[in-house]
Amino acid sequence: MERSQSSKRKFPFSGLQRRVRARKDEEPEIESDSNPSEEEVSGDDDDDQDSQGSGEDEEDGDDQSGSSEDDDEDPSSLDPSQISFGALAKAQASMPKRRKHARKGEEDDEDSDNSDVSEEDTRGGGADGFGGRESERKHALQKRSSKHAPMEVTAKRAVTRKREVVSVPKVVARDPRFGPLGTTTTSSSRRHPNPAMEEEATRRNYAFLDKYRDDEMAELKKEVKKARDPAAKEKLQRAVMSMQSRKQMLERRDAERAVVAEHRRQEKELVKQGKQPFYLKKSEQKKRVIMDRFAGMKKGQVDKAIERKRKKLASKERREMPMERRER
Repeated sequence: MERSQSSKRKFPFSGLQRRVRARKDEEPEIESDSNPSEEEVSGDDDDDQDSQGSGEDEEDGDDQSGSSEDDDEDPSSLDPSQISFGALAKAQASMPKRRKHARKGEEDDEDSDNSDVSEEDTRGGGADGFGGRESERKHALQKRSSKHAPMEVTAKRAVTRKREVVSVPKVVARDPRFGPLGTTTTSSSRRHPNPAMEEEATRRNYAFLDKYRDDEMAELKKEVKKARDPAAKEKLQRAVMSMQSRKQMLERRDAERAVVAEHRRQEKELVKQGKQPFYLKKSEQKKRVIMDRFAGMKKGQVDKAIERKRKKLASKERREMPMERRER
């Protein structure tokens, strides 16, 4: 029985589990409240060491006696681990509460300070300080008067850091076989403003090719006579006719240029004499070219040329005429 009673004996309360009676604060100041709480804590610790089975009334008396003994001691010498949670809760409750709007104002001040620092960093961090101004400009453009207003977009673009000291013409690869007729420059963007003068210059520069064409035409005529295969012979004949037509076209253009050059020479002489210049029309140029060509022919050659021209025009008119109106 003795062992059972001893086992049922209650253990004394430790410093953290002991109940604390709340007292009314006489002074609203925080410092005056905190000192008694520390004194109470120190007094309670002394009571726990002296007597373990005392009641609540005896604990209050011991607290007063302990506080009188600890008044002479320095409050900073207390060990925070020996302070009970009840004393800490009481001290926290006695402290005045901070208002929410005051806390909010402090946070706003901190945010404004941080934003000022970030703006200074961006202004100083970019090249020549353009980073901060650029961000401010973008932020200003993003603001709208209302959600229905259109978004404002800047038309300004940053200048590239790449600079062209000396402009170099762009090299364009070209194939002269597929280029325009009479192109004498390396770039198509630098063509001669007058195509007729460019063609004349090209014709003058490549006049030696006429001799090569004549020699090639003579060789083709010899091969036509020697050919036995009808298909190969017909192919050679078409090549000869193509070269002949090309030669005639070049001669005709040379004759037209010669007529115009002769007319300009005569007009320059007349202008020197004080007369007004006269410019030939295209139709007058063709007429003079035909007259010059017929002047070097005999009468039979002229008749054949006229008959050939008449048949050519008649066939052209027949092709342009509808099928119902053609002669059968």
